Amino acid sequence: MNTVEKAALLRNRDAIVQSVDFTYVREKLVAYGVLTVHQAEDVNCEKTKTAKVRRLLDLLTEIGQKDTFKTFVKILEFDYDWIADKLNECNNRDSPDAASHLNSDPLLAADNLQHLLIQCGIPFPPPHLISRHVKVAQIRECLQGMDQGQFVVIHGMAGAGKSVLAAESIRDIDLLVNTFENNVYWLTVGQTGTDTLLTKMQALCERLDHTVLPPLSVDQATERLRRLMTDPSRKKSLIILDDVWRGEVVRAFDFGCRILMTTRDASVTEVVNGRVLLVKVQDGFTQEESLSYLANCLNISEQDLPEQADQIYSESKGSPMVLSLLAPLLAERGDRQRIDVHRWDHYLGKLRDRKYTQIRRHGSYNYETINEAISISFDHLDEDTRHSLKDFVIFLDDVNIPAPVLQVLWKCSRYEMEERISLLVANSLVAQHFQEHSSNCIVLYGIHDLLLDYLKSHMSAEEQRNAHRKLVDSYFAECKDNFGELPDDNYVFWFLGYHLYKAEYTEFFPRVYLNLSFVSAKLRATGPSDLLNDFRKYKDYISEISGRNSQRVEDYMHFIRTCGHIVVHCRHLDIVQLALQQPKNSSVYNDALELAKKAKEKFYLECRSVGSQTKESMDQVLRSTILNYGHVTAACFTQDGQRLLSAVDDGQIRMWDVDSGKELHRFIGHSGSIHQLSLSKDAKRFVSSSADGSVKVWDLSAVIGKLDGTPLDHPSSTHFHPPRTVVMGFHAVVAGEIEHRPNKTPSPRMRQDSWHNMFDVSDRVITDNSLTTYTGHTNEVLGARFSENGAQVVSCGLDNTARIWLSTACMELGVLEHPEPVTTCCFSECGVYVATGCTDSSIRIWNGEISLYTCVAFFPRQDSSPRILFISFLSKTSLLSVSDNEILQFEWTLSSDKEGESDTPFPKSIAKASSSCCYNCATVTDNKQLLAVTTSKDNILLYNIDSTEQIFEYVGHSGTINTLHFSPSESNDDPPKWLLSGSIDKTLKVWNVTDVERVDQCSLSCSAFHAVCPPDQSSNFLIATVGSDNHIQVVSGSNCETLLTTNDVESGSDQVEICVLSHQASMMAWSTLSGLVKLMSLDRSEVKTLGHHSDAKVTLLKFSPSDVLLLTVSSEGCIKIWKPRSETVTISGPRKGVIDCFFVEPEETTIIVCGADGSIRLWDVKTGYPKHLIMEDYRLSLTCIDRASNRQWLAQGTTTQGVQIVQIPSVSELSFSSSPRQSTTFRKPFWLGHQLSPVRVCRFASHVELIAVGYDTGIIEVFDYLRNTLKATLEAHQSWVRDLQFCQNSPFFQLVSLGDRIAWWNISSAHSGTIAQNLHSNGSSHLAGGMGFPLTPITPGSSSSISSSSRFADASITPSSQFYGLVQTVEFQTRGRYASKLFVSDDGRALVTVSDSGILYILHQLPHH
Repeated sequence: MNTVEKAALLRNRDAIVQSVDFTYVREKLVAYGVLTVHQAEDVNCEKTKTAKVRRLLDLLTEIGQKDTFKTFVKILEFDYDWIADKLNECNNRDSPDAASHLNSDPLLAADNLQHLLIQCGIPFPPPHLISRHVKVAQIRECLQGMDQGQFVVIHGMAGAGKSVLAAESIRDIDLLVNTFENNVYWLTVGQTGTDTLLTKMQALCERLDHTVLPPLSVDQATERLRRLMTDPSRKKSLIILDDVWRGEVVRAFDFGCRILMTTRDASVTEVVNGRVLLVKVQDGFTQEESLSYLANCLNISEQDLPEQADQIYSESKGSPMVLSLLAPLLAERGDRQRIDVHRWDHYLGKLRDRKYTQIRRHGSYNYETINEAISISFDHLDEDTRHSLKDFVIFLDDVNIPAPVLQVLWKCSRYEMEERISLLVANSLVAQHFQEHSSNCIVLYGIHDLLLDYLKSHMSAEEQRNAHRKLVDSYFAECKDNFGELPDDNYVFWFLGYHLYKAEYTEFFPRVYLNLSFVSAKLRATGPSDLLNDFRKYKDYISEISGRNSQRVEDYMHFIRTCGHIVVHCRHLDIVQLALQQPKNSSVYNDALELAKKAKEKFYLECRSVGSQTKESMDQVLRSTILNYGHVTAACFTQDGQRLLSAVDDGQIRMWDVDSGKELHRFIGHSGSIHQLSLSKDAKRFVSSSADGSVKVWDLSAVIGKLDGTPLDHPSSTHFHPPRTVVMGFHAVVAGEIEHRPNKTPSPRMRQDSWHNMFDVSDRVITDNSLTTYTGHTNEVLGARFSENGAQVVSCGLDNTARIWLSTACMELGVLEHPEPVTTCCFSECGVYVATGCTDSSIRIWNGEISLYTCVAFFPRQDSSPRILFISFLSKTSLLSVSDNEILQFEWTLSSDKEGESDTPFPKSIAKASSSCCYNCATVTDNKQLLAVTTSKDNILLYNIDSTEQIFEYVGHSGTINTLHFSPSESNDDPPKWLLSGSIDKTLKVWNVTDVERVDQCSLSCSAFHAVCPPDQSSNFLIATVGSDNHIQVVSGSNCETLLTTNDVESGSDQVEICVLSHQASMMAWSTLSGLVKLMSLDRSEVKTLGHHSDAKVTLLKFSPSDVLLLTVSSEGCIKIWKPRSETVTISGPRKGVIDCFFVEPEETTIIVCGADGSIRLWDVKTGYPKHLIMEDYRLSLTCIDRASNRQWLAQGTTTQGVQIVQIPSVSELSFSSSPRQSTTFRKPFWLGHQLSPVRVCRFASHVELIAVGYDTGIIEVFDYLRNTLKATLEAHQSWVRDLQFCQNSPFFQLVSLGDRIAWWNISSAHSGTIAQNLHSNGSSHLAGGMGFPLTPITPGSSSSISSSSRFADASITPSSQFYGLVQTVEFQTRGRYASKLFVSDDGRALVTVSDSGILYILHQLPHH
């Protein structure tokens, strides 16, 4: 090996050591003859990976054979081509790198380098140097590019390794010789006075020129050095000033030379501002560097380090100072390689408890203890800056401190705060980070754990308590004790409980936490989980010592568990109104009632409900609601039912505490969405199936064991220790270990939103922590389950196969081929049989005892069952299946020939889905007695399998339910206690199973109901409702009392479709699915059958204004007028159907028929003949019609063109004749509307020339239709707007809208907004000047989807910025998804509607005190 080749190895030695793994190249080195077997073994005996590569490089230069270098480069080209390229470049004799070493021996060069470093005064590297390549490369780049008079400044806190980085950066032969021409001078400055500084400058002057007398002052020394450095031989000199504390030092050395400087205080460079290249060293070692350092200190491999090494890294944040002090103490006396776990635990405990004074120097470190090193920085500050720093004692480890928090704490302006904090940032005592957020830049501050604990150890308990009181008092003064008005600064709502606790302000806990305004604000800032944690941790203080608030605390916790997610999702919601929907015996309801009665300027409603699933019944069965980070795709309980597992579409599996919603752990390994989670029978493992094509088995018992080893500490305990938090990305994962720190907080349980790792401690990246991964599937895996004994796993997917696996090893036992994708699979209890369900509607049973799983039973396609969703063995010969529209039970027996098919089973039907919905997913209990199944109506039906009876209906999700799971039973005979459901609405819900009773009360139809206010009662509705039992009930709106129930029940197949009350509330009419029409006198309870619509069902039923006539319309457009003397007039309406009909008052001899095709025609009621054509068939696609109260205008809602306004001529203007003809006085219609979305409803106001238009996007537009101008744009709905009603007599609102919620609007306080202008097909705009942003249509019942990793709604959406004019809302989320129509009293004090879950809402305005 020649000189150039040796030089090439030397120059690239660091890169080779850090990149090459000897185990990858060992065999090739021996095979190509570079090393002998003995030499390879010699290299492999080294303990660490880097040591092995260093030994290899030494051997290569010792071997010295001719082709050794070329062969080595050739081997590297296989896996390390970039290293090979560098070596080849250096070996090129024409290259500058090779030329610089052409005539020098590399070993001599190494000796010369060390000699030069000693000559320059560069310190020797520490005994176990860990090279920080990124920082070193950054510093070297700055050094190579610096000009005369420039300063490269390495800035960082004490113990960050600044001096080591400076020395390592200059330890480069090319930099030292070629860049600085051997003229490098190291001076350790420290906290020097003027005299000491002069001494150091005199020494440098003498070193440069010892022939003259030393200078007598600093100024003379500066001038002397300036002259000396102008010498051409020193033109490229570098002076290194280590540990600079004062600007005076910088000024003294500012004489035109290149300067490399290390300092804790960046402000010392202000005297040379503009000529500074700053290199910040805020971070410590990475995890890999820290473990490598500990391994090198103990002379062992990283694999031999105990698990405490990871914890030491986490506690120290990789601080080089801490690790250098700890490493010698961790070594066993006399035998450094022996690991004493108890010794590691001992020093880990001291580190956790911050007993830094007991961790003393054992080696060459500059300071005796950690606190001694920190105290030097602290003592250097002036008095005011010290007081500012002491205020940081109130903050917690790893907490981001937003700039507004310090403004509140110091009661100063932003600019005054910046002046105070800048000194702390410059001295590396406080870290600063600028975080981009939307259009703003948020400034965050942080204090390192070491400095924080130094402050705590040097301040008395009383001083710390007063510091906490200072912050709390400042915040309370800021909000004027209105706790809901605390600033949402991403801090105070997370940590207020902790500061109250530390300030010993226990009397404030009930005032704050039992305040609905604060509860609402904190829910929106932190989510339900953190608030519930505060209630649990501070329960004694919130309840007060006497316990008099105990029941209030329980009520509030239940309210937060069940309704907290609604507050988070609905940014416009008034929590007082939501609380008024709680049970009347709840403290939350009573607190809200008092607030509502006192709020004279606000509008609140009391809600009464009638139906099978009222609020009270749902409150009894809903245990908790947990918010997730996205659409829930899979979920299951753990064994005890106190924890659960869930997956969203990010591929991670999270473990949650059921009652608090606290995230306990994450299982990471999948790269795609997870379709199913299934627990083993012993609950020690679980299996997951994913869209990434893999199936994974996970160790659940180890995680639960670690969590169960963590006691639930209480904040009042003197030994309160919260769970430790491990950071993964920007989310916090509570790991289940205990941080034994006396001053840590129980709150929060997770990081703040948009948390930034201020000190850049590397996250512990876990790529896959599963036990076993099966990768045989070639497409998405839809399901996987364990066998009863846990020995096997069966999985199925879109690759048309089901596969059997050995659960303890990655071994495939069988492949079950299918003609189409397999959607579900399961084992029998004996483990012999496997059942699979396919998209071809067939079910197959496979026998594992015969060959390699042979199909022994085949249940062919059922005509009414298009797809199998779920199957489960009920016994060895009984199978349950759930398809899209039917639940079946199969009883089957094997034929005598085991390999033949079974006897054809005759299935037993348990239930069928209605024509308007289908099933989504299902689950059964361990004892096979109960079945839960979800439907497309987002509800859950609970069945008894043996009796086939429906026991209960769970309602509460607002999106498709993707997963169900019963909690495991203690034995097969015991029923489960809980049912878990997960939905695309980003929630998990836990329902009570044991306490539910079969509900006999029927649910109500959300469309077949009607309400009127009798003439003498302005706000007391009379309500007619149709139940699922086909009875019609008439209910009083004042007391919810049922006044009468029809006994004339129609047959089960002839469901009542529509019912209406007359205007005078004296009669009721209804129609059925078959077209039957009946009339009932409410006074005499007499029922009369009027007749049939023989062609189709009735779609419209209404009384004339005088209640004399009854009008019905069929789906085929046939119109019938029913007269008092049983006379019937039939009119043939438009073939495409009729949207609505209106009587022409006062004679009621004419009706206006509005067709679905856009036509408008007048018909004679007496003869049934057409009288006049108002508008021809424009081939429009209409969705709704409304008529103005002045009878002059009609509004036609369309699917794509907005609303067409049509003027209707008065009767006197029309010239009637026997044949229809178009009016000559007809005015040209015009269009309104800014959206391309379908119009679902349009409604004229009765008192002003306004019309409201509701779209499928959830937007409402209000127009002045005479002036053709947009008056307001209203946004609060997230799905279809289904009904609108104006009200002229309420002082609070003028419009009520209905959809996924009920919303009340004050149009005068709203405005037209900035909705995008959309054009008609003819190119003309609806209105001039419309501009803004496009909106995405939302499907019926869907919830809004906010693209964020956070579980909480986007904080940028505020009521002031989006919900203009919104007065009040009532939510359906706890009891349904939407309602279809509403009735509002003339005075606006009462409202009636029925939700899709069959609950009748009767709302009355609450009176004020």
